[in-house]
Amino acid sequence: MKSNPDTPHTIDAPPQVAFRPRTSVEQVEEGRELAPEFDRDGLIVCVTTEADSGEVLMLGYIDREALEKTVQTGEAHYWSRSRITLWHRGATSGLVQMVEEMRIDDDQDAVSLRVRVPGSGASCPLVTTRAFIGAFRLQRSVKRETNSSSPNQARPSIQSLSMETHPIRQSFSSESTRNFRDRA
Repeated sequence: MKSNPDTPHTIDAPPQVAFRPRTSVEQVEEGRELAPEFDRDGLIVCVTTEADSGEVLMLGYIDREALEKTVQTGEAHYWSRSRITLWHRGATSGLVQMVEEMRIDDDQDAVSLRVRVPGSGASCPLVTTRAFIGAFRLQRSVKRETNSSSPNQARPSIQSLSMETHPIRQSFSSESTRNFRDRA
């Protein structure tokens, strides 16, 4: 079949991401331009939450390339500080994070992703739904200030700190342990 040269061809190209240079506080905090502030290592902190529950799934880092790939593909990409490489979340485990929403904070040095993980909804291959598995319990007490200018002022302080394993922790199966060792 011959193609008609007058017929327009559509090519599904990924959206281009344009980072703007940072020129002023107003431009960054009040404008509508993407002008991220990467740290000295070229990274921005990223908090990833589950789209429906809002539960924190992970804290990661995004570099320029990971931010571009996340926008272009709609799937979460991070900079892995342990692997020292771009990390397409779930490419190996199958637990791909599909981005529902991406936000950047007002001074553009932190990103928040709301994601869905198809299938089991797991965030980490070694636990059922999330990577945060320890819960710290803070015991608080109230101490009275002995400051002469405000002798009755109460101030909360931490009395003790203990860590408990969260009940969502699943036991390591031989399959998940083997998969973890193979990736390490």
